[in-house]
Amino acid sequence: MHDFQVSVAQSPPFTLITLSGELDVLTVSTLREQVAPLLARPATRLLFDLESLRFIDSAGLRVLIDACVRTPPKDGDGAVCGMSPHMLHLFSLLGLTARLTMYPTRADALRHPAGMPAGTAEMN
Repeated sequence: MHDFQVSVAQSPPFTLITLSGELDVLTVSTLREQVAPLLARPATRLLFDLESLRFIDSAGLRVLIDACVRTPPKDGDGAVCGMSPHMLHLFSLLGLTARLTMYPTRADALRHPAGMPAGTAEMN
């Protein structure tokens, strides 16, 4: 069952993108459609909340990483938060914890929007 959902909201200084369900090759176009216009706007800092994301495949990872990396450097990197231990393990195996700004929770991201150095956020 592909019950992927994406919602976008403003949560200064971020544009918050909350993902839930399963992000895979069959649902990734939904995320692409939501993220593309956000990347076209100036001064957009994206924060992906993955707390309710149960599954992500390589197609989903590619869109997520692409969006984080394409955030204009002067505005800070895109970031992720709310990763499950399983998701954190996957990101670690792929070397992404050293490349992406990560926060344990959405609240942490909003409290420390300047970011934590990649790979230093203690994830629960």
